[in-house]
Amino acid sequence: MAQEIQRRVSTIYEPPELGCQGELLSDTEIEYFKTNGFLFKRQLLDSVAATAAMDRIWEALLNTVPLAADAKQHIRREDPDSWRAPAWAPMPSAEISGFFEGRQRTVAQGRTVKMHEIGAERYLLDLVPNNERVTAIARLLLADKLKTCERTRGVYALFPPARLSEQETAERISGASLGPHTDRVCQQLNVCAYLEDVPPRSGGFTVYPGSHRIMFNAHEYESNWSPKLTFRSAMREVVANITPVEFVGSQGDVVFWHGRTVHSAGIHIGETIRWAVFADFNEAREVLDAEGHRALGQYEWFKDAKLFKEDFKASDDMWRSWRLGR
Repeated sequence: MAQEIQRRVSTIYEPPELGCQGELLSDTEIEYFKTNGFLFKRQLLDSVAATAAMDRIWEALLNTVPLAADAKQHIRREDPDSWRAPAWAPMPSAEISGFFEGRQRTVAQGRTVKMHEIGAERYLLDLVPNNERVTAIARLLLADKLKTCERTRGVYALFPPARLSEQETAERISGASLGPHTDRVCQQLNVCAYLEDVPPRSGGFTVYPGSHRIMFNAHEYESNWSPKLTFRSAMREVVANITPVEFVGSQGDVVFWHGRTVHSAGIHIGETIRWAVFADFNEAREVLDAEGHRALGQYEWFKDAKLFKEDFKASDDMWRSWRLGR
């Protein structure tokens, strides 16, 4: 798919002045979201709550994600040098039945750790999807009546590489290190929330502006995963022609993105861990149960978004089901 063509190097996103003082979401921001498929909002999360969450996340990481027996050093929160290129112990295989079927509770692979199981913890729900300002923006964009969030996808951490020479650093800044994709199941409105500061080229969440319109037309239905035969060619078009943007931000910043937007973890040649929580918003509509998802090969326990029992056929108006389109 995207591997068949050369991937473009991302640029650092420079947020335009779109908001109005005292306004949570301006008309200009809504139009920007419709055009580009994303919106970057500063300082939506409470910093005290985010810092407290990081205390619990570090504890969970150190207690549940073991290092390899021959790892050269232990990871210590207070020692940034110990974060570089961690060597994890082999993860257990994914369970083949039950609630956790299909994906490990925690995935540690290379410099990426996806802590899915803690995604249902109340402190993460309150911090991100149940945050009053985050929810208010989701309602203004998507729908007055939203599905009650029962979990986030969890905490995704991107660790820094081993120390690099200047030449090695330059070589790492390439499109080849990006993994452009879209998500499955039911995708309407998603968020990525930064739990700590994310400097340039430190794994910042990366999106392909405008790709939501191309990929929307590559699906049979508005929200449910339903790729047409044109899906692969649409992805090639996006990767070949759109320059992705990387979000540099601070603790508490949140990216909202349309579920069809092509995205990736960012290029990481920095010295910090990129900590982020991912969550999903959907309209309050009837959805398939777990067995219905399994029958379609779409069971993903770590995502709160579920397939709608009845989804609308995709049309020329991709916003007809959204509040901002009414």
